[in-house]
Amino acid sequence: MHQLIRGGAIAVALLGSVSFAAAQRTSGDVHPNLTANQQQAVSQGLASSPSQPAPSGEQPQVGNKLPDSMSAQSVPGNVTDQVPETKNLLFVKLPDRIVLIDPDNKLVTQIVMDSATTGSSTTGSNTGGSTTNTSDRPSR
Repeated sequence: MHQLIRGGAIAVALLGSVSFAAAQRTSGDVHPNLTANQQQAVSQGLASSPSQPAPSGEQPQVGNKLPDSMSAQSVPGNVTDQVPETKNLLFVKLPDRIVLIDPDNKLVTQIVMDSATTGSSTTGSNTGGSTTNTSDRPSR
């Protein structure tokens, strides 16, 4: 009886380690999300690259295959030096965003908004709304 339990425990341990190794290999193939600073570096580094017209119809989305109408290029060295996570990626520059692509499966890994066309993300019309309501509080 003890041998059967021990054999089962060993089988579970082996299967668990194989699953863990497969998960590690899969997650190693997925490119990490870039931080805001890394996205800004990518956008600035590719600022002088010519952009393609935005595709009509299907738009590139993270996790989807790159549309056939788009042609990708290797990320240049000036960008990969600043953001090493982009070293093995391809990119497509559109007028308002940059699409990063896994060259092995042609899947979109990330979409970076082009800072030259979007401007600062800190501007907004509702930034002071909560401070104006403090005068409406009754005093005690």
